[in-house]
Amino acid sequence: MKEVDEVYLIAPIKYNLIIKSLLLINTFINQMFFIKKYDRSHSLVLSKFYASQIKKKLKNKKIDVIFAPVASTEIAYLDTSIPICYLSDSSFGQLNNYYDYFSNISNFSCKEGNLIEKYALKKSVTHVYSSTWAAEYVINNYKVDKSSVFTVQFGANLDFTPQKASLNKQFDSTINFLFLGVDWQRKGGEIVVETFNLLINRGYDITLTICGCIPVLFKNDDKIKIVPFLDKNKSEEYDVLLNILYNTHLLFVPTRADCTPIVFCEANAFGIPVITTDTGGVSSIIESGVNGYTLPFTATSHDYAATIQSLLDDRVQLSNLSLNARKKFENELNWDIWGQKMREILKMTKLPNYKSESN
Repeated sequence: MKEVDEVYLIAPIKYNLIIKSLLLINTFINQMFFIKKYDRSHSLVLSKFYASQIKKKLKNKKIDVIFAPVASTEIAYLDTSIPICYLSDSSFGQLNNYYDYFSNISNFSCKEGNLIEKYALKKSVTHVYSSTWAAEYVINNYKVDKSSVFTVQFGANLDFTPQKASLNKQFDSTINFLFLGVDWQRKGGEIVVETFNLLINRGYDITLTICGCIPVLFKNDDKIKIVPFLDKNKSEEYDVLLNILYNTHLLFVPTRADCTPIVFCEANAFGIPVITTDTGGVSSIIESGVNGYTLPFTATSHDYAATIQSLLDDRVQLSNLSLNARKKFENELNWDIWGQKMREILKMTKLPNYKSESN
């Protein structure tokens, strides 16, 4: 992070055998007696273990601020006089029953998770979230002083920024759709295929690339290309991904649940408008009519088809969305802007006279 002078990394912290055993026992008890899941990541046993280990690592270190991204469990029981800035894209209570893997959690585990979140918020001087959806939740449900809560959008996870001049997208011929995601069900993959087929049957010249997973399609279609998961850390696969993004006109991901999908920031970097769902923190990235469209959660494939058809029938509007997407990336959805805003918040966090009800 170039906005600060020096960063001392505390994580990762490995479990010891005792902690592993206790987490397994809790998991077994919840599954056997309550037929519910136990969320190991929000465990009081683990939280107290983290606190003891972090305290040792902080000893004799001159640190101005502890920056704790997505680290409620790590800081909840941390005994320190160093001011803490806590960052996340959501909170335990908000995620509970929102994602499938955060559903069917036992009451015992929920109490632990909410207690950890409450203590972590209380320990922190400042609280940063990637969307207004997440920020408003902690203010309203965990009663955090709103003067200590900030919203700072994430950036695109790319090793480089494509030059604006290189984004020479043409919207007067075939329009290439992209579905980019690993979780086919949660990201709304079936809606994408249904919508795509509706538009094909209406005679539109479009293609669809499904990247990140291998879904079971109803039939073979020469207009649908499937590209399995691509590892950005492998240069050849990363180049394939970049080529796909350069040639995409519209990212179509009608997600069922999302906090802050960074892939939308990456799409904006490439001037790609996004068609998606108004759920979670999505609307903090995609503004309807500006850099894409967010439809209600109840929207059907016919609703999505109608929205996309209006763009296919008005290529000037589609081109404008593309230009706006790139502007949105340059002005908001990049890590340089994030870093500048975070620097000011971190400076505020360490001020001795800056206090909130969280302290």
